[in-house]
Amino acid sequence: MTQPTNDQFRAEIDRQSALFRTALTGCDEAARVPACPAWAATDLLAHLTEVQAFWAHIVATPITEGSQLDSYDDPTPADTYAARLTEFDAAHRSLGAAVGAATPGDARWVWASDQALHTVGYITRRQAHEALIHRVDAEQTAAQPVTDADPHLAADGVDEMVTVMLGGHPEWASFAGDGRVVRLAATDTGDKWLVELGRLAGTHPRSGEQFEEAGLRPVTGGEPIATISAPAWPLDLWMWNRTDAATVERTGDADALRHVDDALAEGLN
Repeated sequence: MTQPTNDQFRAEIDRQSALFRTALTGCDEAARVPACPAWAATDLLAHLTEVQAFWAHIVATPITEGSQLDSYDDPTPADTYAARLTEFDAAHRSLGAAVGAATPGDARWVWASDQALHTVGYITRRQAHEALIHRVDAEQTAAQPVTDADPHLAADGVDEMVTVMLGGHPEWASFAGDGRVVRLAATDTGDKWLVELGRLAGTHPRSGEQFEEAGLRPVTGGEPIATISAPAWPLDLWMWNRTDAATVERTGDADALRHVDDALAEGLN
């Protein structure tokens, strides 16, 4: 897979954030966000502002251990929509300055269990995709056409979903694979991923909530019994529940395909 460089990820944070702001600038602040119905446009705006301000703080402080998070207080969003737009501008500038002043290999705390991801480089990558998906939300909320994304950036988004967001299970959860393998394929970039299906179970350490749900994990071998394919951008949007299933082609074992649907059903905001 051709992964974007760190500089390209930084540029995408800027590009996607600019598209996000443009879409929301003239939007009705009460308009609902299609992928996140509990949110209005003003909530979406506050969310990405909080996210970018938080990770700017992580990178700039710098924070390398979870115990250091007590040093950060979530800001209270401004009372007016116009003021929230201004707050977003400030948070975006802070994030850009922080990742620009750091080296990609510098250690930083990240929520992921994989310690290899605890770097400024991964934070930069994650924030490029965070801005990308919420830019889509902003355009959909404003009833605007969704701007296309670079196919290699989109393929990297699928890769992150497979290996980190869905396949990177927390240390306090266990995954029991059932041996069934499904192939995901980006038809324009030629990238392919194999995932094993199974059940993910555990007890959340903070809430104490027990859960068991459909899950998956990346694997390097096995004969797939089903395939889900599309160009990288529609495939990325589909995995984030930002587009209709009709935009991807699904072939093979129907139960395996339903399992993937179940694993994606909870959604990621």
